[in-house]
Amino acid sequence: MPKVALLFPYFRTNSSTEMLFPPLGLASLAAQLHRRDIEARIFDCTFAKFSTIKNELINYQPDIVGISSMILLSRNSFRFAELVSKRLPEALLVVGGPMPTLYPERYLVPFDLVFRGEADLSFPHFCQDFFTQQLNRKTLYKLNLARYPGLYGHTLDITVDNLITHHSEQEIRDFPIPDRNGFDHAQYQQAWLQKDGTRTTSIVVTLGCPFDCDFCSRPIFGHVYRKRNLDAVFEEIDQIRRLGYDNLWIADDNFTLNIDMLRQFCQRMLGQAMTWSCLSRSRGITPEVARLMKAAGCQKVYLGLESGSDFTLRLMNKKATVDDGIQAVHHFRQAGIRVAAFFIVGYPGESVASIEQTFKFALSLPLDEISFNVPFPLPGSSLFHQVSGIDPSKDWRKENEVTFVYTSEFDSGWIKRRIRQTMQAFDDHRRINDAG
Repeated sequence: MPKVALLFPYFRTNSSTEMLFPPLGLASLAAQLHRRDIEARIFDCTFAKFSTIKNELINYQPDIVGISSMILLSRNSFRFAELVSKRLPEALLVVGGPMPTLYPERYLVPFDLVFRGEADLSFPHFCQDFFTQQLNRKTLYKLNLARYPGLYGHTLDITVDNLITHHSEQEIRDFPIPDRNGFDHAQYQQAWLQKDGTRTTSIVVTLGCPFDCDFCSRPIFGHVYRKRNLDAVFEEIDQIRRLGYDNLWIADDNFTLNIDMLRQFCQRMLGQAMTWSCLSRSRGITPEVARLMKAAGCQKVYLGLESGSDFTLRLMNKKATVDDGIQAVHHFRQAGIRVAAFFIVGYPGESVASIEQTFKFALSLPLDEISFNVPFPLPGSSLFHQVSGIDPSKDWRKENEVTFVYTSEFDSGWIKRRIRQTMQAFDDHRRINDAG
């Protein structure tokens, strides 16, 4: 039987900010492939060594190897691609994910094909046709490659550059739930138990974000906001519970964007005995919404407040104000929901005074957790095109490093020192409150 290997080239770093989740993109692809009676196996590197995955992959002898790559994983992606080219030369080698979507030309060697954007349908359709016609790398030209949205390649004497499309909400509602059988759930749960005492895993309820924050990049789901069928979502939650998890990280960019959908979700979560946390926008949160979220099991929300300066928020094209953030924090806290907030300091065009304003703002709010970073010009973001001195081929492998990767007008040493001082003041304030 033809076989597909789906590889996630992330190896655990044990960083203090590490949040470990099974790669849902590959779990979704596996479900789509299994629906078409195609054998597929996920190779999750998170808790493994390179040598172990190498041997397992070679022994599996796949006909197609698909690698999921993003900005922190590009080096490992090419390392595995080199391995496949040498040890599995007959296997068709494909890649997908955020970085290949943005820069497909960089993956042309050694990869045969790049699947850009949402590949939940195009990749399984491709595999089905490839196997039905009993093709291989040398006879790939027999396929009508124009049929697969987002497909890109200039190898094997083939040229293809198909438009990226987003799945419609109707299509998404017909998707099978992700196949989570290929993961070491005991290790994931143990990692979270050590981190915060929960058994946490991720789930996606909505896709896409209609906003245009300058620092944000959404190469896969883009601007098109779509909702999954809540029946499928709760079928997946039942599956998650059976696997031993007790807490959900809702990985949506804007889970609280659609208040009607949020209310429906919360009503169905009542009595589920499953807690959850999510990202939230500051706008649209009312005391009633916050109380409903709490009753439905919400324990913590993460707010991208970004700045204590309305001028800087406008520079970021944030479409929110400082007052919006204040109101949201208070509504959540009054409902008994813990609040974590992200801030960005040193944004192009802001001032030392506005940076200090952000530090002061962060300390003035009743927050449970804060984090600061400098602007990170993600490929595909507006910020990436605004700043200078970036090496676009740079492999940014360090997580949450307070380091400018472009030419900044601000002194990074001063910013690092002020972040440390602010974090110390925040910790001191929390200790005093806890003691009181």
